[in-house]
Amino acid sequence: MNAKKLDALAAALYRQRTVLVGEVTDTEADLQFIAEDRETELEEHAQEEGSARVLAQLDERSKREIDEIDAALRRIAERTYGTCEGCGNPIALARLRAVPATRFCLDCARSQESPPLPADNVK
Repeated sequence: MNAKKLDALAAALYRQRTVLVGEVTDTEADLQFIAEDRETELEEHAQEEGSARVLAQLDERSKREIDEIDAALRRIAERTYGTCEGCGNPIALARLRAVPATRFCLDCARSQESPPLPADNVK
């Protein structure tokens, strides 16, 4: 992969990381506000607890995405970016543009997402 394409992908990763860090910061501020606001009625409290759980889940998901982006940036620095960790083949440029932090080619990603059918269900 040429340097220009690699630089463009790295820039996309940095932009995505910046957005996610902002989202995590906002979510953590929202969670802090909910935790501090204890003078509410019972129903409002239950709604806030539900919101807090959803925000916490989104926060964890965003943190995992940031970790994946950081790993992709390390692979760029190590010059292993764009090589599938499943089969060792190059990852298609179109896939890297669509999912810049990916570690797997499309075939390996698909095989990880859908578990094989049990033998008794195969005809």
